[in-house]
Amino acid sequence: MADQPENRIDDNLLGKFLAGETDTAESERVRHWLSQGETEQQEFGRFEKIWETAGEVAQKAPVDTDAAWMKMKSRMQPASAAPGRTEAAVKPLPTVPRRNEWTMVWRVAAAVVLLSGLMWFFLKETETKPAEQLAVAGTTGKIEKILPDGTRVLLNKNSRLTYPESFAADRREVTLTGEAFFEVTPDAARPFRIRARNTTVQVLGTSFSVQAYNADVKVAVRTGKVKFSARDKAVTLEKNEQAAFLAKSDTILKAPRVDTNIWSFKTGRLEFDNEPLREVIQTINQVYHADVRLGNNRLGNCPIDVVFDEKDSLDYVIQITAETMNLKTRREGSRWILDGTACQ
Repeated sequence: MADQPENRIDDNLLGKFLAGETDTAESERVRHWLSQGETEQQEFGRFEKIWETAGEVAQKAPVDTDAAWMKMKSRMQPASAAPGRTEAAVKPLPTVPRRNEWTMVWRVAAAVVLLSGLMWFFLKETETKPAEQLAVAGTTGKIEKILPDGTRVLLNKNSRLTYPESFAADRREVTLTGEAFFEVTPDAARPFRIRARNTTVQVLGTSFSVQAYNADVKVAVRTGKVKFSARDKAVTLEKNEQAAFLAKSDTILKAPRVDTNIWSFKTGRLEFDNEPLREVIQTINQVYHADVRLGNNRLGNCPIDVVFDEKDSLDYVIQITAETMNLKTRREGSRWILDGTACQ
């Protein structure tokens, strides 16, 4: 066995010290060791607990564990030295057992140490390892996924969800890039959290959508309640409420009303009831990942009533919008331009 480091002290000497059997030189050696720092004091405290427990058990049943003690001593690893306080912190000596009790107490102490060591090895072998991270991505279409806790997730195209193979005992966490609709299985003991860009959405059991294609994140609640937060800002959203995190201004804004079309990829419908054309174009761009623009700003205030199905193509949606508003369309590469006379 390699030599023990200088700051390590023999366990037998500590036992003699606690038993009151050390001579002056040995006692001074223990006190000097204790003055080295916090690590040594913690080690002494650990040994002292074992000693005290052994003293209690010794009154009940003798245990012959000489071999076990010798084996366990060889496995006790020395604590690394750490700079700390130089002031000695010697604790008062506990009540010392009589000499005829020393052998019994020492053997019981060995049994306690052995059991402690075996428990440590057992815990090291069985300690919980981080669950493997899985991912599901929608590239060309929507994907529905049931998570380990039963939560249902409808992932929109161009979106990605990362989640653990099994959730922890005290929490459920996933990471979203893109857009998804969640129907979270209730579990009050394990809050469900979605990490989306620089924001967090926390729920217990509810249904809602999260849109995080870029640094700006939108959350809309269909049922239940969620907490939507970003750094030191947070807002609570209930049924039919919506909010957005604006990265540029680092703020969370709660909308005056929910835009039901934020759930369009879930419902399969886009419905506009007397909506300003400006907002209609914005929604079309988000849903179809398109670049549709108005030829002049005055057109943006014109109201429109129209309904589209998820099976409708972008070309069809633009065509119907233009015809409804009596506008003309033109293409500039991948960009669509709607232009005409402003509404009265």
